[in-house]
Amino acid sequence: MPYTEDLLKIWQRVIENFGDSMPRATIENMFYDIVVESFDGSVAVLSIHSEYRHSLIVKKYLEKIRSLISEQLGKQISLVFKYSGSSKYYIDQLKLEYNLPGGEPAVRIDPPKAYSGENKEEHTRPVSTLPPCNQEYTFSNFIVGNSNKFAHAACVAVAERPATDYNPLFIYGQSGLGKTHLLYAITNELIKKKPDINIIYTKSEDFTNYLVECLKDRAMDRFRQKFRSCDVLLIDDIQFIAGKDSTQEEFFHTFNALYEEHKQIILTSDRPPSDIKTLEYRLKTRFEWGLIADIQPPEFELRLAIIKKKSEQAGINIPDDVCEFLAENLRTNIRQIEGSIKKLRALSFLTGTDITMEMARGCVAELLGGAEPVSVTVDKIFAAVYKKYGIPKEDILGSRRTKEIAFARHVTSYLIRNITEMSLPNIGKLLGRDHSTIISSIDTIEKKLRTDKIFNIEIEQMIKEVNGH
Repeated sequence: MPYTEDLLKIWQRVIENFGDSMPRATIENMFYDIVVESFDGSVAVLSIHSEYRHSLIVKKYLEKIRSLISEQLGKQISLVFKYSGSSKYYIDQLKLEYNLPGGEPAVRIDPPKAYSGENKEEHTRPVSTLPPCNQEYTFSNFIVGNSNKFAHAACVAVAERPATDYNPLFIYGQSGLGKTHLLYAITNELIKKKPDINIIYTKSEDFTNYLVECLKDRAMDRFRQKFRSCDVLLIDDIQFIAGKDSTQEEFFHTFNALYEEHKQIILTSDRPPSDIKTLEYRLKTRFEWGLIADIQPPEFELRLAIIKKKSEQAGINIPDDVCEFLAENLRTNIRQIEGSIKKLRALSFLTGTDITMEMARGCVAELLGGAEPVSVTVDKIFAAVYKKYGIPKEDILGSRRTKEIAFARHVTSYLIRNITEMSLPNIGKLLGRDHSTIISSIDTIEKKLRTDKIFNIEIEQMIKEVNGH
């Protein structure tokens, strides 16, 4: 399809032309996974898998995209923008339906007609039944693992029975682990069950800013009416109210009013209440009235599942060995993983090649900055084992099975697994052993650690040495 190829060639230039009016990060987040489906010379068909961003792009950017494509092609074209996530599309009463293959409707905008008197805004404003929270975050696409299953279960329970068992619900964990995703998921689930429910989702900074605004306007009744009349209050990053006396005072009374009326309160933080310095004691105790759930950094298996799911959503194929490499190296948070997927997709698209290990290594180096990739850490483990037991890397990787070499091999397996979280099959490949042998090696060391205090100290010292402490 030559026309489609023409559009593919100019698509990157079209997106780059947003650069004068939008930050680069916003452009990448908003448009990175738009797919050019077809172009017949007069009508371009684009699609996106995200219902939320489909609605936002239709509302704010669709006419500009059509205009930029027309400018690049040197002629006016019509644009069809399709939401590919399901059969549901937001179509305003003034929008036209364009029957795509398969009979799915989508939003279409045509070139402006001279002297038509039409209002373009009417053609680009979508219908939405949800408030301006992120509708693409749901419980169904939250990937659950050991590190987050307790917090996920608590949020599901609150969405099913608000203000009953867990009130308040306090979720904590470092940035980028999915706390906000869970807040949005609760919101979307509650609205789906009860569309007229009064929900307020806000960040603590916005709570403070609105309080200051109402204080300046001498309109505290407005503030109290807003926050004390809701059915569910969700506040993200509540730790930022610490040290702000007026904000803490007002939130204390807001909390009490909602709690006494059996309204659900959900809070997130980067630390548990007891660790939030300069937070008033009376607030700390109230935050502990209900349920406190933590989210830990994702374990290897969860990181791997997230990488595969995110790559599927982005419409790209990442080989299994590259997925495992990313999961082994990107251990801090989910945002790192999302950043790597976006980068790999862009590299693959711009170069016209499949995703390779070399691309992944470049992404990891860029994301980790000064941090070391797993391969460097593994070399340090071999060096630490040699320093302690006098067994060189060559013997650990070799076929000799003396008692001393076998023990050093067990220790190496244990350290690689616990320091790098490399998968067991990959440790086996690295050491030239099968999966069951690696499991046996790690079990041997764990049993010895349970009974030998001196050995415990030795292993701790080796871990500190490898980690540079």
